[in-house]
Amino acid sequence: MQDDIRKSGIAAVGDIRWGTHFCEFYQTKQDLIDTLVPYFKAGLENNEFCMWVASEPLNKNDAIQALRNSYPPLDEKIKQGQIEFLSYDEWYTMG
Repeated sequence: MQDDIRKSGIAAVGDIRWGTHFCEFYQTKQDLIDTLVPYFKAGLENNEFCMWVASEPLNKNDAIQALRNSYPPLDEKIKQGQIEFLSYDEWYTMG
């Protein structure tokens, strides 16, 4: 179905079917930022709910700042509840 296709925001991955899972191997914090920022930006631009669960080497505040630098309306999206940022220990212990 064509309706299942969405933009991933990641040039090397391209458009993907909704629900696709993939794994990224990276060497540096910047490698991780270079992949995750466009991914979340694409989700926000497509009105998707996004949840970024951050862990080292990229903590929650780093993730927020990295996305804010690339996507100026981020604070509005946070206020609207369209995106949440959690550290891995906040997410892991939710219940």
